Amino acid sequence: MTDRGVYHSSTTAAATAKAKPWAAPSAPFLPPEPIDIIRIKARSRRVRLNVGGLVHEVLWQTLDRLPRTRLGQLQDCNTHGAVMEVCDDYSLDDSEYFFDRHPGAFSSILNFYRTGKLHMMEEMCALSFGQELDYWGIDEIYLESCCQARYHQKKEQMNEELRREAETLREKDGEEEERGCCPDKRQKLWDLLEKPSSSVAAKRPGNSEGGTWRAGPQEQSDVAGLLRTPRLHLRNEEERSSVSGLNGRNLASSSVPSSGTLPALTAIEHPAPQPESGRATGSPRS
Repeated sequence: MTDRGVYHSSTTAAATAKAKPWAAPSAPFLPPEPIDIIRIKARSRRVRLNVGGLVHEVLWQTLDRLPRTRLGQLQDCNTHGAVMEVCDDYSLDDSEYFFDRHPGAFSSILNFYRTGKLHMMEEMCALSFGQELDYWGIDEIYLESCCQARYHQKKEQMNEELRREAETLREKDGEEEERGCCPDKRQKLWDLLEKPSSSVAAKRPGNSEGGTWRAGPQEQSDVAGLLRTPRLHLRNEEERSSVSGLNGRNLASSSVPSSGTLPALTAIEHPAPQPESGRATGSPRS
């Protein structure tokens, strides 16, 4: 008697393996124990620093010369969390620590550990180099005298350019805010309500004598366009007070249909003009 399903020929097994490749399930990541981190660090006198893909190899005692810097604190990190606060990734087996930073600037940083002299590269941006110094925990006062003046001069020039760009953007935004939206329609509505002699519509009976003004189709369309606008930019305080006065009248309470007509915009009252001295006035027409 043969056991079915147990024996497979080599050809069948190879075809099955090729059709359905088997992969071992990946084990969950477990951070190394502190005792393992201490043991592996003590096993080697050297450490590999991978900065932006460029690997440097240096002695631990070289990094101990500046114990308050980022690299100086690396050797004292004995837990996974402490190590990850200093670097971006690491491999204990290779004694390698990865930093996702500018590889060109790090050459000057590492040279400072080795020689005690800090220089800025000629092609390096002053602001970018300053950011790298802040990341590695090195104060800019350690720059050599030959680089101090050049560094601060370039840094001031860059800051001045950034200030000018920010001021230009603020002025541009202020001009756009002042122009607002639909300036022609806003001006037409303003003249229609406050300047009776500006157009034929403003001179209609009742509009200049304190009566009731009824908007025509064109005026209703203009007002509807303004009321649909998300923002109503007013040019001065006089316009603000006028619009505040209109809020209590039928203009603010009227609904705006999607068709653009304003059936409720028919009762905007205007006060009668004050009579001039020495002239007789009649009663306003209804």
